[in-house]
Amino acid sequence: METREARRQSVGDTARIQSIGRAKAILDVIAAANGRHVPLREIAEGTGLLKTTAFNLVTALADTGLVERDARRGYRLGLQALVYGRVIERQLDIVALVRPHLVQLCADTRETVNLALPCPTDIVIVESLEGGQGLRVSSYAGTRATYHSTACGRALLAHMPPALRQKILTLAPLAAPTPKTCVTVAAIEALLNECRRVGYVSEVEENELGAACIAAPIRGADGEPVAAVSIAGPLSRMGAKRRAEVGRLLTARLAEVEKDLAHRLPRAVA
Repeated sequence: METREARRQSVGDTARIQSIGRAKAILDVIAAANGRHVPLREIAEGTGLLKTTAFNLVTALADTGLVERDARRGYRLGLQALVYGRVIERQLDIVALVRPHLVQLCADTRETVNLALPCPTDIVIVESLEGGQGLRVSSYAGTRATYHSTACGRALLAHMPPALRQKILTLAPLAAPTPKTCVTVAAIEALLNECRRVGYVSEVEENELGAACIAAPIRGADGEPVAAVSIAGPLSRMGAKRRAEVGRLLTARLAEVEKDLAHRLPRAVA
């Protein structure tokens, strides 16, 4: 039976998530103005929030530096947003570093190769190279994907701190893109244990029927994942033996990436 404390905690979590969503909506409206100051009325209309709610949230954002306010003209993005933008730019340095390795993996396997970066509740595919096969898995550059059902997501989850991993897996019910998708936390944890043991992880027809994907993480000096790379193809070419071969090839290549990262990334983030 759910305790009163558990119910209170659940209500608190929902309220915090709702507040974050509303704050993001406000930032989206302000960002869409391309540097123009946005009056409070326009923010309320653009987000669908009551004017008092919009005022309270945008004031909190201004207090943190994410928004700056002008008493006469309204609000625009603040300098703190620029600081976060610089962090993202440094993350994208990883893309430039990894790209030659992606090209080589694509040439070696002739399958689709993807590079993914972690986000708070999902992953984003930032680079995707289609293989040279006549029948191939489509590329997904610029799209978001789930942690639990994708090979890249699992590779990232496997090396995250346990508390963060648990939070991601229990934040909301796990969706099932196909009837074969694993949606139980215990079963996913078993897959992540295997990933830590062998260095890579697979998903077979869990996002797209008839397709399989193998992924491995790229870890920073602290051992936590900064990105993941996957190789995807039709299941007709990606049987168990081939997946094992590709997994070994992938982990060997990403070991080289991690060495490069150890030498070059510190200069990028200094």
